[in-house]
Formats: sequence, C-alpha cells, structure tokens
Amino acid sequence: MAFTNAATGPGEATAREPCTGGRTQVRATVYPSPARHRGRRKPAPGRRGVRGEEVKLRSDTRRNRRRLLQAINEIARESPDKLTMQAIAARAEIGPATAYRYFSSVDEALAAYVRSVIEELRDFSASSTAKGQPLFDSVVEKWVDLIAEHGPALVQLRRRKGFLELVNSGNEVVVMVRMAWNRPIRELLEDLGLPYEMFEYALVLNSMMFDAREILGLLQETNMSRQEVIKRLTEAYRGALRGWARVG
Repeated sequence: MAFTNAATGPGEATAREPCTGGRTQVRATVYPSPARHRGRRKPAPGRRGVRGEEVKLRSDTRRNRRRLLQAINEIARESPDKLTMQAIAARAEIGPATAYRYFSSVDEALAAYVRSVIEELRDFSASSTAKGQPLFDSVVEKWVDLIAEHGPALVQLRRRKGFLELVNSGNEVVVMVRMAWNRPIRELLEDLGLPYEMFEYALVLNSMMFDAREILGLLQETNMSRQEVIKRLTEAYRGALRGWARVG
C-alpha cells in the first residue's frame, strides 16, 4: 500500500485517512511542544509575600543598627560615663532584648562604631585621586574631620595591646586602620626618599601621632585651629620618619 509523505516535527502526532485511489494520506496534527513551556514555573504560593518579609527584615535590621550607633555617639558626647547597653537601647528607642541581639556588650557596640568610622576613612583613601604627599595630607585632614565628628565615641574603646600586636593577631579594626593608611604612607615614604622597608615602623609612628584621643584633646583643649593642628601633625610626622630613617 502506498502512502503520501507529510512532514512531522517534534511534538506532532499523525493520523492516516484514506484518499482517492485506495491510497492512504497522512494528516499531521500539531500539538504544542513541551519545550515551549520548559522553565516556566509558577511561583510557589505565598513566595512573593515571603520575599517581601525578607526585604522588610533587612530594612529593619539596618535601621535598628543605625539607630543604635547613632545613640552611642549622642551619649558619648553628653555623658560618656552613662554609656551602657540599657542607655543605648533607650536612646535608640529599641528594646534592650533587641539591642542585645545586635551587640552582646558595650565594647562590641563601640567596636562596631569605630569600625564604621574607619571604613569611611578607608573608602576615602581608596577613592582619592591624589598622589604622594598630597594624598597623605588629604587623608590626615579627613581623619581629623572624622575625629571632630565622632571623637567622643571613638575614644571610649580602649586598646589593651600594642598596634603591631593587634595587626599580627588579625584584630579587625586595626587591620582596617592599616588598610586606610597603607597607600598614603607608602607614597609618602616614596616622595620623601625613605626606604620601603620601614613601612611597618611608619605605621606604628602613625598610630602614636594620630591617636584619636590626643587629636581630640588638641582640638578641644588648645587655641589651635583645625588647620593648624593638621599642619603641625603632618610636619611632625614627616620629621619623625626622617629621624627614624637616619638612625638606620
């Protein structure tokens, strides 16, 4: 028995029907291909609602954390002796139990506050287009501005170890300080013609001479202007680097 030809493709079904002359003709019936719908999944019931809740939780977390850090700054300026988790939570208008979910102690909260300030200095240093001594001077100026704004809270966190010991132990805040000053100090050393090998000592001198507590004292307890403080500190630091290098 002879058949006529009919093209069929994926997902097509065929049916045979007789035609004139005793021949059977193949008629193609096309069905939708499963491939056309592949990958199209209906969202699970309530999935959009879950995502909305997740976004809301993240937003609440950021807001509560920001309010707690702001409360630290306000209390440190007004009455640093009363800086407790209960006082921080009350100022932030957050329940004490919620506050403890963010920070287990005042020291942990202060460390987070200091870290946020150092992050700002690090980002400023990394994004600056200045080079050499102008770069170093601009980072010093930014640091003094940050101390003027955040100093009362910054000085509440006391270090129990030396700078290099904290760097070597991987202390998060001090490692971030190193990152913030890394490029400015290296380029300053190059401009001054001082050996690259003294970088670690230059970091220690920086930690000593640009201590937030001492700079805050210069800003608050002397008649020097902000610009005079910055100029004297930068010149003194350059002198300290040259003196260190001369000893060999």
